[in-house]
Order: sequence, then structure tokens, then C-alpha cells
Amino acid sequence: MHEIRVKIHSLKHRQLKTPKKVLDDKEVNEFLHNFHKKFVITPTDKASNNFSIVCKKFYISCLLKELNISEPNNVKQSQSTYKRLKSTPNCIVERHIKYMKDHNIDLAESQLKLPFIYWIPKMHKTPSKQRYIAASHSCSTKPLSKMITFCLKLIQSTHTNYCKQIAKNNGYNRMWIVDNSVEVIEKINKINERKNVKNIRTYDFSTLYTSIPHTKLKQQMKWVISQAFNDKARKFIRIGNVSAHWNKSRGKTKYCWDKDELIKHVSWLIDNIYVVCGDSLFKQKIGIPMGTDCAPFLANLFLFAYEYKWLLNKFEKKEYDSLDKFLYCFRYIDDLLCINNDQLMDDIKSEIYPEELSLTSDDAVLQTHYLDLDLEIRNNKIHSKLFDKRDAFGFSIINFPDLSGNIPNKQSYGVFVSQLIRYARCCMDIEDFTFRTKKLVTRLINQNFEKKKLVRVFEKFTESYYELLFKYNCSINFICDYCC
Repeated sequence: MHEIRVKIHSLKHRQLKTPKKVLDDKEVNEFLHNFHKKFVITPTDKASNNFSIVCKKFYISCLLKELNISEPNNVKQSQSTYKRLKSTPNCIVERHIKYMKDHNIDLAESQLKLPFIYWIPKMHKTPSKQRYIAASHSCSTKPLSKMITFCLKLIQSTHTNYCKQIAKNNGYNRMWIVDNSVEVIEKINKINERKNVKNIRTYDFSTLYTSIPHTKLKQQMKWVISQAFNDKARKFIRIGNVSAHWNKSRGKTKYCWDKDELIKHVSWLIDNIYVVCGDSLFKQKIGIPMGTDCAPFLANLFLFAYEYKWLLNKFEKKEYDSLDKFLYCFRYIDDLLCINNDQLMDDIKSEIYPEELSLTSDDAVLQTHYLDLDLEIRNNKIHSKLFDKRDAFGFSIINFPDLSGNIPNKQSYGVFVSQLIRYARCCMDIEDFTFRTKKLVTRLINQNFEKKKLVRVFEKFTESYYELLFKYNCSINFICDYCC
């Protein structure tokens, strides 16, 4: 106790020096000021902890091209994603304020502005490309978009549960949406138990977010929402701070919408997609802006509407042979995985999806990549292991904290645990799991992590997540010795 009191006393009276803020340094500020005249510093796509330095002139020229300003003769106005307006951003913001006020939606002072458009470089592409984003984290549509997100999440969940019930009754699933690779692994395990796998192929919707026509988007969203409300117990959606729930009556909740109100809000949001570039105002007349809260759900449910209707049509026509080829189709937003499809998707994709969307395949049959999974057919079964496209990047990726940084040690070592969980879920074979783990341990040690502590953390991981390691049919001691 005496030693503890002495330690506490010394801590109380120790003079802690406040570290000098880098940006308070006059020379640093002057350098950055001159630097920003010629260059733009931006995060790197797929590697957000890495920063790219881009020529400012080139950066602006790419923005102008995307907005169809620099070379308007080369792009038909009808094909352009954006339309330049003569109105001012303030006029649009005032219109948004009125709409929010009319519907009792609060706007903070920091939200009285429109999103601005920017891009981040795709350095893993050859040649490098751009990912355009509308910075919507604080803008005049933010509160409404956030509430719509809660509603659409509930709508999607409702359709998922309904489709699961249908699948139990007739064996045909009309919901292809998956939320993550963990769900894909679970489905693959079930397929391996029941079926011999012959072929596998992935597809990708190129430029999905900037290709969806607004008219069709509003039509399909109206259908999706109406179908979800088609129940006596689902007359209203009650919206809270973090989620939304079904209600039989409106009640006294501040935000409680019926079917028509939700459809109205979604349509209004689609019609009010604006971005600012400098002093100029642009309206996005095609697609969904990457950056707004509800964008993933709009894209997901838009595609779901077409998939569901096509599958229902085939079932009503009793075309069961075609349906059998689509029993194992899974889609994560714009990434589609087809198992035992015999490449039928290549022939009938235009029957399912609208003509504006382009669906391309990887031409794989026995091995492919999907999300963060490397999938391979062996002995008529699918084997999975971790896939990280950043492994093939032509530059070093900064994705784990250095122990010498200002992040607490507990959180830093927690990263190690989260990665181990990910490896154990993705890797079906012990060799793949140990390969990834040893590679990670080596990397962390090079970033000042203590090997002894990593070993202890790994041992605790094996105790807490033994069920993930049970499939390897190895002793825990063997796994610990081999990995660390």
C-alpha cells in the first residue's frame, strides 16, 4: 500500500508538458500554404490511412470533366450525370429548409449548406482512376437522409424475413442481398453440406451509383415500400435516434410515417440531389450520390425489386429449371456471386436488370474472389480463404496502428484480435489461417508490438473464440506454437 501511495503522489505532482501542436508552428503553416497552391492531399481509395499527393491542376481538370464542364462537346448532355444550374446554392438551401420545417425536421446550423464534390485516387488501378464522392456528412438533406436510412433498413429486413419464409415453403429464395462475407461463408457451408459445386462466377455492376435513372429509381422504391407496408401490423414506421420500428398506430412519437409519407420523402430526396464545386451549383440527374447515408439501401432495394419480380414471374410460369440455376445467388450491393449457375446469368441478365446497367463477369469457373474471400472449388466443394486486394497493391499499405503512436495499447492489441477473428471466419483450412496469422504477427512486431504480449493475446483469443478454430481439427497448443 505504501508503494501504491508513493506512486499516486508522484503522478499527482509530475509536471506534464503539453505537446506542441504541429499546426501552430508558423513555418509549418507557411509551408502548407505554399504547398496547397500546387498540390492536393487526399486519402487513397481502399487504403484510407495512406495519403496521395495530386497535382492541383490535374485534380481540378478531373472534377470539371466529371461535371461535364471542360469538354461538353465530347459528352451528350442527356448522358451527363450532372447538370449545371444558374441558381445559387443559397436558393436551394432555403428550399430545403422550408421542406424540413414543413415536416418538423430539425436542421442544425452546421447543416445549412449543400454537399461538395471531391474525388480520391484509385492508386491500385493501372492507370490510376478516380472515385467521386459527395461530401454529405453535414448538409441540408442529412437529417432526412439519416431517417430514410433507418426506414429502408427496416424495409429491407422485412423483405428478407418474408423471402426466408417463402424459401421454407417452396425452396426458392427471392432475396439475394447479403450484408457481409460472414453471411456468405454461412451460406457456402450449407451449400457444401447439400450440393456438389460445379462452377462459380462473380459479376459486377460498373458505375451503378451513377447509372440508375431517377424515374425508375422512384418507381421501384415505391413498389418496394408499398410491399413492405402490406400488412395490418405494419401501418406506420416509428423513427428513433438510431433505428426504426413498425407500429400499428401513429402514436405520440415525433417522427412516425405511413407508406405515402415515406414514398414522398424518398422521392423528394432523389429529386434534390445537388453538389457544389467552387461557386457553381450542379444537380445530379442520374444515379445516387456516393456519400449520402441511404445510398447503399437505395441501390440494394432498387436491384432487389428487379430480381424479386423476375424470380416471381419464373415461379408463376412454373419455369423451375431456370429457377434451379439461381438458387445460390448472393449480392452485396453491386457485387454478385452465382454458384452452380452454369453461366446462365450471362445470357439472361438483360431480362432481370434495366438496360441502363452494365453487368460484367470475371469469366471464372473454378476459382474467384468475392468481397474479402478467395473461393475455390475442390472435390466439388467450395473452399474459402482470406482475400485482400491490397496485397497486390504496388505500394505499402498502412492499415495497423504503430505502437509508438498515441493510440492506447489496449486498442492497438485489440486490432490483432479483430483480425484473428476475421481470419478464422474466412479461412477453412488451417494452413491458410496460420499463414495469415504469422504474416500479421511479423508485421506487428516490426511496428513495435511485443511478441510476448501478442502470444498472450493469441492464447486469450483461442479461449474466447474456440468455436471458430474447432473446424481445423487441431489442438490449441499446436495452433499457438505454429502461429506465434
